[in-house]
Amino acid sequence: MTEPLLIVKNLCLDIRKDGRAIPILRDVGFELKPGERKGIAGESGAGKSMTMHCLTALIPRNICDIRGEILFRDGDGRYTDALKLPWPERQRFCAGKISLILQDSINALNPFIRIETQWAETARLHRPDMDKAKVREHLLRTMDAFGIPGGVETLRKYPHQLSGGMRQRIAIGMALESDAPILIADEPTTSLDTINQRKVVEFIEALCAARGLSMLYITHNLGIVQAICDSAIVMKDGRIVEQGATRDLFASPADPYTRQLIEGTRGLRR
Repeated sequence: MTEPLLIVKNLCLDIRKDGRAIPILRDVGFELKPGERKGIAGESGAGKSMTMHCLTALIPRNICDIRGEILFRDGDGRYTDALKLPWPERQRFCAGKISLILQDSINALNPFIRIETQWAETARLHRPDMDKAKVREHLLRTMDAFGIPGGVETLRKYPHQLSGGMRQRIAIGMALESDAPILIADEPTTSLDTINQRKVVEFIEALCAARGLSMLYITHNLGIVQAICDSAIVMKDGRIVEQGATRDLFASPADPYTRQLIEGTRGLRR
């Protein structure tokens, strides 16, 4: 039996505000296996993105209390609990395990810097031995693999000179400069039109298959989950209300909230 890459146990998150501890997540638990594509669905405020922030150590430590276990499998088969690591080390460790595409990653590109300059900077962080010429060759190969047209001409442009779909693909390419085995996509198509939404979702799906990545796809749209995910988690008010194989969840949802979400779905279908 294949051991999971990620095991989350009894994850709880409180945010400190005005001397009070506000509960955000309660007893969140799931596993992610190698090559698995798991959706995390729910309405705004359900706790989807806050779960991602805990997994990636992106939430500011001075405003929160996190409890439970976040276990990443190491190369030797043992597990490391990220929550037991000191904060700076935790952030570096999680960054080596997870690549992240944020819902506003399309706007993360600096509008005043050419695409090549900012993408090359990201590439060198992970491949410091490459000189300028090798970096450009690497970017052009990546663009070709990701279906980003235009070659050097595209690299010389500024973000505003490209379509939303192209900017998102470039943002994804930059995110995947890391060799991390897990990809988290947090509402990556929010700012795109319907046509580009479908293109980006299909692109992410194909990319995960080609690279053998495990994926957590965070969305409010259960239609996308049905289209590309093997399994699914449904969250409400900071808790998991239901999880299981996608086909089973859609065929016979056990929780009324899940049924409500499915009935309201207007998204991608197989």
